[in-house]
Amino acid sequence: MKYNDDILRRLHAELVETLREVVRVCDAAAIPYFIQGGTAIGAHFFEDIVPWDDDIDLGMTRADYERFLREAPSLLSEGYVLQEFSTEPSTPFYFAKVRKRGTRFVESEWVGLPIEEGIYIDIFPYDLIPDSPRLERRQRHRVKFWVNCFTAKSVWLWRWFGRANNGCVFPKSIISCAAIRAVTTVMSKRRIYERLRRESTRYNSTDAHYYNIVRMPKDRIAVDAIRRAAPVPFAGMMLTAPADLETYLRHHYGNIQKWLPEEKQLNHAPEILQFSHELHSATSRRISVVIPLYNKEREVERAVRSVLQQSLMPLEIIVVDDGSTDSSAAVVEVIGSPHVRLVRQSNAGVSAARNRGVAEAKGDFIAFLDADDSYLTGYIAEVCRLIERYDADAYSTAFDIVSADSSRTPAAVPAAEGIIDPCAEALAGRFPIIPSAATLRRETLLHAGGFPEGMRIGEDQWLWVRMIQQGARFCFSPMSLVRYSRDASNRSAAIYRSEQSRHSIEELYNPSQSADLNEYIARIGIGKAITQSVRGGTSDARLAARTFSYTRRFRRQLLRLRLLNSLPVCLRPCVDALYRSLSWVILRRGL
Repeated sequence: MKYNDDILRRLHAELVETLREVVRVCDAAAIPYFIQGGTAIGAHFFEDIVPWDDDIDLGMTRADYERFLREAPSLLSEGYVLQEFSTEPSTPFYFAKVRKRGTRFVESEWVGLPIEEGIYIDIFPYDLIPDSPRLERRQRHRVKFWVNCFTAKSVWLWRWFGRANNGCVFPKSIISCAAIRAVTTVMSKRRIYERLRRESTRYNSTDAHYYNIVRMPKDRIAVDAIRRAAPVPFAGMMLTAPADLETYLRHHYGNIQKWLPEEKQLNHAPEILQFSHELHSATSRRISVVIPLYNKEREVERAVRSVLQQSLMPLEIIVVDDGSTDSSAAVVEVIGSPHVRLVRQSNAGVSAARNRGVAEAKGDFIAFLDADDSYLTGYIAEVCRLIERYDADAYSTAFDIVSADSSRTPAAVPAAEGIIDPCAEALAGRFPIIPSAATLRRETLLHAGGFPEGMRIGEDQWLWVRMIQQGARFCFSPMSLVRYSRDASNRSAAIYRSEQSRHSIEELYNPSQSADLNEYIARIGIGKAITQSVRGGTSDARLAARTFSYTRRFRRQLLRLRLLNSLPVCLRPCVDALYRSLSWVILRRGL
């Protein structure tokens, strides 16, 4: 994850505050500690947090760590909390965290767990490891197994056959998964925790020469280096570090310089990041969020709150109620946020609602969000980062498709960050931009004519093509920061009514423009015509089949359209539903 500069500055300030509190507690209780991992790199190179990092790591020998667990809860100030199994049995972490209340920092694998979620620093217990490589490997494998069992009592992170859900978790074979399942079925979390502790501390009474976080073989520190720990400057403080810090870092990381290039700048990439107070930036104050609303009383609160929970707040949120006949508008009013403005109009369709929001907006950029969908907390911040880095007219991010059972599937999207050719990406079967992941330059949007009012299907893609024809630049981020609801209650593609628009997909075709763009237009037109045919719009679908018969790349879709149109109207929905279901199961395509 690449943080916006404003977010990173605020996050670092929160981390340093939390660190000062932990150091204060350690000093008050005379508990030794030392910096380690990325924090040690930061101290060595920057005398501060590594510029792209998002956490702070401290280590303690086991005896000091357990004393910290006993004494910290009563010594920590009211705004902080110790998170460890002894204080919070629901935690999935085998080590301790000190979290700042009133903030949130949650990685995707921990979302939804009933635990404290504040911005945190990690505190790891260090144990002696045997000098014998054979015994060290044996101990490490056992500790890893018990750590995985401990985590699995809170959340399951692994898939079968060696595939992990994230890069930080050791992959599991089917045998390992089965063993973990068996142990977690018959043993309580407390018993697993005790076995983990017993295995981790097995060699603490020996005269071994190295301390280690046992499951991490490279993170070893010489006993003598901890005994001779020395103060080093860090973020305006003096912290304790292992003696001969550079030797420790080279042993742990090898060539330290290799971690400094941008492509190696790793962090925790939280799914949820919120600060105790709203944060704005000069760029975020240029963004207005527009939410078109029609009969979404069950979904709209989630959509609006996903914007209100942004780590970097936009200028405003405009909800355009397009003549809803349910309680959708009342739900928005109940939210009662000064950032949310509800605009009402008679039902005129989603394009008219979006255009009304654009007319009401004060921002230079318009971020669109359908009332079915939601942002992750970093969406606005990522768009700000893109705006500050790339000169473009449209900015979009990757997104996940959420099904009715709440399962998530990553959408097929461009692979790299930067300026993209949306036409080429779409022809390759990827989604370069969808409305709920789109932020458009207001001036460019108006110059293209806005969304085509009266058009009920494909209105967004009509606009993308118009912008491409006028030379607009599109920028993309592969960070997945939007949740798109595949099974929303009244998606336009699920309903067909005769369109009353002066615009059409057919009008976009121009023999003098590039063949690829015309193929993209054919793809849009045929896809729209299939939906029209299924819903009974036979004549409109027949016209599209004739207009886009020039296609060479979408002959199969054209054949599908013609076959559907040849069936009785009553059979078309069943046949199309079967096709779509098979396509989703096999290819995970079809929104």
